Amino acid sequence: MKWPIRFITTKLVLVLMLLAFTHNYAEATMASDSAEVNLHVKVSTLLDGYGTQENPISEKSFEPIPNARLIVIDRRGSITATGLTDSKGEWSIRLHTPIDPRFPSKKMGVVTVITVADGFNEFINFDVPVNEHGNGEGKVSVTLRRIRMDARNEPSFDSAAFHRFTVFEMLDDYAKEVGLVRQKQLKGAEGFGEVDMPWSAKLE
Repeated sequence: MKWPIRFITTKLVLVLMLLAFTHNYAEATMASDSAEVNLHVKVSTLLDGYGTQENPISEKSFEPIPNARLIVIDRRGSITATGLTDSKGEWSIRLHTPIDPRFPSKKMGVVTVITVADGFNEFINFDVPVNEHGNGEGKVSVTLRRIRMDARNEPSFDSAAFHRFTVFEMLDDYAKEVGLVRQKQLKGAEGFGEVDMPWSAKLE
């Protein structure tokens, strides 16, 4: 059966319109499911002697940590960025992150930030908000504990909901994925028996 040229042309136009609409819809859906944000991280440590009545904690109580490594993980569990702090202990990165459906009135994402630095114990920040105020920004300040010979040297984290061994296993998985190495064992820094040293900011 031969179809009229007008019929074929009309069908072709409809198919092209449908394909264009589908493509635009897919792009709109992807755009609405993610946000482009600028994440700023500041890493420091509390100096000895502060936090007392004589020397309360203030801005001068903290010392910036250069060359601390940051690992940013989105809510799907994917590593979206990694990098090192500058001489001021700061690091900024532009990244795309999925919108968190728990906050339908905001185009807001939530990321996890792992921080490691030589001479310090690791820290994991869970649920760091980005684009919370619609300005495309997100920031987090991280305070690391120095490795001490008379203390249990292990990672810290900001969520009381997780068992610490659960968090430690997660940290090990991501450290290995990035390719980090362990810090060298310090004599007398074992805490309660011989344990694995914290992760280093250095790569294999």
